[in-house]
Amino acid sequence: MKKENKIFLIICFGLVFLIYGQSLAGDFVFDDRMLLGYKGVLSNINNLFKVVAMPYWTVDTGLYRPVVLLSYAFNFIFLGSSPFWFHLVNLILYAFVGYLMFLLIRKLFPNKRLLAYLTSIIYLVLPIHTEVVANIIGRAEILALFFSLLYFLELLKEKPSPWRAGLWLLLAIGSKEVAIASLFLSFFVVFYKHKARFNKEILKKYYPSFLTSFASGLAYITARFLVLGPYFLSNNATLVENPLKFVSFQERIFTALKVLTIYIKKTFWPFGLCSDYSYNQIPVVKSLLNIETLLGLLILLFFAVSFFVFLFKKPVLSLGSLFFLAPFLPVSNLVFPIGTIAGERLMFYPSFGLCLYIGWILAWLITKASTKRIFKTLILVFVLGLVVFFSIRSIVRSFDWLTEERLFTSARKCAPNSVLSRSNFATIFYFKGDYDRAEKEILGAYQIYDKYSKAMNNLALIYWKKGEFEKAKKEYFRAIKNWPPYEGVYENLFLFYISQNKPERAKKWLGLYFDNPKEVNEHIKKKYPYLIPKYFKNLQ
Repeated sequence: MKKENKIFLIICFGLVFLIYGQSLAGDFVFDDRMLLGYKGVLSNINNLFKVVAMPYWTVDTGLYRPVVLLSYAFNFIFLGSSPFWFHLVNLILYAFVGYLMFLLIRKLFPNKRLLAYLTSIIYLVLPIHTEVVANIIGRAEILALFFSLLYFLELLKEKPSPWRAGLWLLLAIGSKEVAIASLFLSFFVVFYKHKARFNKEILKKYYPSFLTSFASGLAYITARFLVLGPYFLSNNATLVENPLKFVSFQERIFTALKVLTIYIKKTFWPFGLCSDYSYNQIPVVKSLLNIETLLGLLILLFFAVSFFVFLFKKPVLSLGSLFFLAPFLPVSNLVFPIGTIAGERLMFYPSFGLCLYIGWILAWLITKASTKRIFKTLILVFVLGLVVFFSIRSIVRSFDWLTEERLFTSARKCAPNSVLSRSNFATIFYFKGDYDRAEKEILGAYQIYDKYSKAMNNLALIYWKKGEFEKAKKEYFRAIKNWPPYEGVYENLFLFYISQNKPERAKKWLGLYFDNPKEVNEHIKKKYPYLIPKYFKNLQ
């Protein structure tokens, strides 16, 4: 490794740990808790083949990400179950993403060293990436880009290995579906490596690598079909997660364009960053005559047109447009509705394209001002100030991800019109024993949307603790009749009827969740052995 590369790698690690070091003290929060629910499977080394054949949590999510699940399994098996180690792996991977980005730009544009430095550093300090880096579940985004960069770098070698290229792409797509864009991007990476041209000799050189790349894509698609079955091209997102699944085509497009404007705004002006944009924080846009929708349309057109305009004149900007558009469109809700209306994590890969633009502009300004010392000093101060500004905003935001109380409180502030945020915020007061305040927050959530199963379950728990048993039962039954039902309702009804000294009825509710009585008995033995002597002596 060259000395210059070693120094920059150290810089990448220093920046990441300076900004996100406090996340090492963070807990499992929000979606991270899914890891704990699957700990039994993931922590057993004998289950690795089973993990590869698992959907990403449940089949109906329509997600298949075996590489991420394997990374969690290795975390449990070799490093233990402390959240510290999960966060540490995220930080290490993120630092390497910045470094690999630097190497990619250096190889593509050997004479633009300053561009490589600026692009990578700006990327590492962007506050909109906080959700991905400080949230353990964000590892899917990091791994998808990490392996995509390794794939591009393999293609840029004098003698690229077809097998390594295919492997890196397979690992990228197996980390997150958005990495399928890397296959498309690879053509242009090779195109610009060879001075914006293709010929017979170049095609012959890369034919084996592209062949194995297509094979990798096909292998993933085949495995995805076998694992997900009817959910191969669909998901179970409800109105709460993505209202754009349930509106007209025009309304979906208008709202998705508005979301694009929100993404760009929060990338460059990182205030109001939020973990939740679900129903009804972003109301559906009914008309094109909406300022944010029109701005989103202009942004989309800018990147589409600039790709062609700069194709031969300014390859950095053309590639920047492509690196934004290719991974953004699949997660934008513009092509098809996905599992969520919006999420800052979705900008992790596309923001590489934005950083190429920022890096190019800053490098151009510094170069142009090189003959005038005062201007060069001012520009360097501006660049340093921008890095410091983004770093501080990232540090401040990362504190919100340390605990669920911090996260839910921040979400309540940034997404006051979200039924999910209001319901989650209520749990803070529930666990503090302030049941009246918790009830008030849930009823506030009901004003937004009264058919959210988890909110019904939470309200039932509150009524149960307040001794209002009939109200509790009413909410539990509403949650079960509602679609989709919240799975925790069956467990809570079991405990509710145990508290009412009605063990047989309690067992009946577990029977509705599990496939057969044997599974019910095994579940009670495993999770509630302390209840057996008093309520289920026949299980002893």
